[in-house]
Amino acid sequence: MLTTETERSTLPAPLQRAAEIPLSEDLHIQARSRGLSLTDLLEELDPTEPESSLDAFERQLALAGIRVQGPNCDTIDRFFASTETAVLFPEFVSRSIRTGKTDFRFLDRIRASRTRIDSDTYKTLYMDDSVLVDADRQLARVGEGGELPKLEIKIAEHSVKIKKYGRYLEVSYEALRRKTTSVVSVFLKAIGYQIEKDKFEEAIDVLVNGDGNNNAAATSNTATDDTLVYSDLVDFALSFQPYEMNVMIAAPATVKTILTLDEFKDPQAGMNFQGSGDLVTPFGAQLISADAVPADTVIGLDRRFALEEVYETGLIVESDRLIRQ
Repeated sequence: MLTTETERSTLPAPLQRAAEIPLSEDLHIQARSRGLSLTDLLEELDPTEPESSLDAFERQLALAGIRVQGPNCDTIDRFFASTETAVLFPEFVSRSIRTGKTDFRFLDRIRASRTRIDSDTYKTLYMDDSVLVDADRQLARVGEGGELPKLEIKIAEHSVKIKKYGRYLEVSYEALRRKTTSVVSVFLKAIGYQIEKDKFEEAIDVLVNGDGNNNAAATSNTATDDTLVYSDLVDFALSFQPYEMNVMIAAPATVKTILTLDEFKDPQAGMNFQGSGDLVTPFGAQLISADAVPADTVIGLDRRFALEEVYETGLIVESDRLIRQ
């Protein structure tokens, strides 16, 4: 927020550099063109010191006198006290949604990596070592001039088409202007939470059916049709060697079946669930309940190697509409 030199000299030291930044819609345009959030761009212009309790965006809020947390937080119309402070409102919306996305924990628990691309298609890499015996995976001892065995990393045959997802949020300025920022942020966080849940369900579909490159998950059946017993789960876990099954995902009914097996009726496991809400299996894997998993199916994976998330851009908020109310 641009101020005069005299005004800046009266500010606390951490805010003086922030006060030199002119706030305008151009900041949003610059950030979008580079795939950044407004917070990211402000951090470049006004880097946060390690000991600072506020990030670059929060320093702009402090300069504007806008409180977005606590019992004395401001109403939404405080953002529109001037054209400069209105520039901050879209990032308040985005940050609230991003917080809700972070609150959904399960996607992070099955994702090995994230890749940002600048296209709507993506050629994945793969290393198919499932056809190898242990000796082919291991380091080989060779003599002088001997040829080392190789593992191949290849490009998948078919490109993955990046799907577009979104939701149009309609709300009038009159409906929001006298509501507190803390109340409005609750609804925005709920939107962010749903975004990650939808992505999680899409990830489950890819785990089961593949991404179009003939890479659907291998399946194994229970020893007895329609009956899941403890030995089936033991065999399933052991089949992951030399990797480890550290995540299991199943529909709620199947999770109930697993947790009510006699072998799972362990007092310590019950204490863990009651204390944290986390479902833990005797194999050390995390058990996740998800409606998107087909009935009578258990998905197992080694989260360190199983799934790559590819995205073209991050959360997009139409800043120009929000700035103009």
